[in-house]
Amino acid sequence: MTTQGLDTSLIGEGGLGASVNEGRLYTKIAWRITPFLILIFLFGNMDRANVGFAALSMRQDLGLSNAAYGFGAGIFFLGYFLFEIPSNLALQKFGAKIWFARIVFTWGLATCALALVKDATWFYILRFAIGAAEAGIAPGVMLYLSHWVPDSQRGRFNALYWLAAPIAFVITGPLSGFVMTYFNGLAGLSGWQWMFIVEGGLTMLMGPILLFGLTNSIESAKWLSPVEKRTAQQGLARLNQTAHAHSYRDAVFNAKTVFSCLAYFSLLVGYYGIAFWLPQLIKHAGVSDTMTIGWLSALPWLAAGVTVVFVGPYSDVAGRRGAVRTGAMLLTAAGFWISAYFASSVTLSLLGLTMAAVGILAASTVFWADLARIYVGPAAAIGFAVINSIGNLGGFFSPYMLGFVTDLTGSAVMGMYAIVASILISCALMFVAFRSLRN
Repeated sequence: MTTQGLDTSLIGEGGLGASVNEGRLYTKIAWRITPFLILIFLFGNMDRANVGFAALSMRQDLGLSNAAYGFGAGIFFLGYFLFEIPSNLALQKFGAKIWFARIVFTWGLATCALALVKDATWFYILRFAIGAAEAGIAPGVMLYLSHWVPDSQRGRFNALYWLAAPIAFVITGPLSGFVMTYFNGLAGLSGWQWMFIVEGGLTMLMGPILLFGLTNSIESAKWLSPVEKRTAQQGLARLNQTAHAHSYRDAVFNAKTVFSCLAYFSLLVGYYGIAFWLPQLIKHAGVSDTMTIGWLSALPWLAAGVTVVFVGPYSDVAGRRGAVRTGAMLLTAAGFWISAYFASSVTLSLLGLTMAAVGILAASTVFWADLARIYVGPAAAIGFAVINSIGNLGGFFSPYMLGFVTDLTGSAVMGMYAIVASILISCALMFVAFRSLRN
């Protein structure tokens, strides 16, 4: 079997000499499965980021301090952490389309319920419930892709999946700003309440779409010919032969798992620093109009989305992933430093956050592509879930840390400098975790 983009000759179903072009095969697979994965991640990021827009008026309505808001925004990740591994194991048992449909329906329902919150306690409870409901999405998608895609294609497929994050933030900003501005007061509800109802309701509609549209595996794909199925399966077999961990024990007792957990935690401190605080950072820089904040907050993610489309395929070329990952992390650190140092300037602060958003998505794309070279089989279900669940605790720490620092100093600037340090630590940890791979 030859490399990506070349004809692969097979003997078996389809006859002697039957062949399939791998490049066209994986393009076909991408068109059939990644739109559903993009939608899942799109609504996942929308239902994480919308709390940042709700905070523009919800904090005052509920009497929340910055620290209390940060705790509520971050407690999502405690629920996420506790239910991540069980969710990934359930995905293996029930299949991707049933389990993903369950996940999006329940977290959409919990998001709608946020509109009924009257105090901090219920805000905390429902944010925790949303995290518990959503647990398993990110590692579940990585596990799902590991059943479809070999290493030579992972950067490309990961880039398509991560493209959903900037799309979500680009949509969330203007949509949240529009709903909060023009629905405010309708039926006696505030704009932030309507935002949760609208965006949670849209998420619930994803359940039936996934249930009837997503394909569980190569074997069950009626839209692949027998020869195409065999080619895809042989590509996965090559990856299985070179992976470092195959069993549950391999995944847990693996130094790469420890370093990857710590690296991802440190990276997501920065990611959620942008996701949860971008609207308020723009407001701090002098912009008061909610609609304007919504449009401005979309710009960093728009730039990140355009960039990640090119970064994924570029990093798939042998020898590039390490350089791409390190360059992306340094760009992220520089971006956060600029946004903090020039916090009083809307233009320069937004430029810095744009650099950070571009760097974080590019680094995440390569990070998960490298992990797919370490874990296969049962190890993938546990390895991906452990790394994502522990890493996402950075999403709990980041907003709470920024909220605490903001209450203490009257500004989020010192918290942003702490994020710079966290990104540099993540860069070093990734180097250690993946140094034995041929990047």
